[in-house]
Amino acid sequence: MERERAGAASVEERAELEEWYLSYENRPDFTERLSKRALPALEASIFERIEHALEQESTSLIQPERRTIYAGMLRIAASILLVVLAGAGIYFYLSRAEMVREQTGYGEVRKVMLPDGSEVTLNGNSEITYLSNWGNEQLREINLKGEAYFKVIHTQDNRKFRVRTAKDFSLDVLGTQFTVANRKSGTRVVLAQGKVQCNLNDAENETLIMKPGEMVKFTGNPSDYVRENVQAYQYSAWKEHKLIFNNTTLEEVSQILEDTYDFKINAETPGLLTRKITGSVPTDNIEILIQGIAEASGVMIAQHGKELTITDRKRK
Repeated sequence: MERERAGAASVEERAELEEWYLSYENRPDFTERLSKRALPALEASIFERIEHALEQESTSLIQPERRTIYAGMLRIAASILLVVLAGAGIYFYLSRAEMVREQTGYGEVRKVMLPDGSEVTLNGNSEITYLSNWGNEQLREINLKGEAYFKVIHTQDNRKFRVRTAKDFSLDVLGTQFTVANRKSGTRVVLAQGKVQCNLNDAENETLIMKPGEMVKFTGNPSDYVRENVQAYQYSAWKEHKLIFNNTTLEEVSQILEDTYDFKINAETPGLLTRKITGSVPTDNIEILIQGIAEASGVMIAQHGKELTITDRKRK
């Protein structure tokens, strides 16, 4: 292929390359493993790559006779991929996986569609990395920094979906919905639907199974985790542009403001951070967000750029 691109392939090499392309009609069908939702997502990704390749070729400075030959090769490849999506196999395309990185800025919430049709909603100041296609791999794997809500689809061959936040901690699922936060203050997993296996220590093969409505959190060593029952929606409300507090300390709220919105918090006295908040505030307007937190906790919050200063409200 590289020699053909450079115009250095012989007639015999071009014939061999064409025969190699055409041989894919007889390869096994790898698409049977994909679900009905994942196949259309893969189809769109494949055609986007084909279209991009054709556009690049049309503007390149290849010799006229080479352009005719190579354009013919691209048409052959496109035809084969059409057959692939109909059930012939996608091994060649799937072998060209690249690492994808998706990031959000502070305060940004964005939804990302994964190669299998699963959805990830990223909270502010978060990042995921994954291969551009998972192909015939037995594991769908994604790396997370920050916070994200996962809506994982189930595949026909029961392939695992893994979320990794550190070398010694990951989650395995089949089809479920859950929130994962991997911040400076620690790691938190909240399960909304389905079942999740927490891999606490890969070296020791230490695991635990979570049920819907449970939260597992830890700081540092995953084996030193805390497990409790919670209202799962409280921990994913940010994707609907609001924060829900339930007897939440102002210190915990301050950590959210720092991690997600890049604020630096200064408290007049440490005791102010022990005050607790119950209620909800919108996040699509920072001024209203800060004002709502101040009202709910009985303090005053002064904003100077990215610095927030908390003082006690003066009582008359």
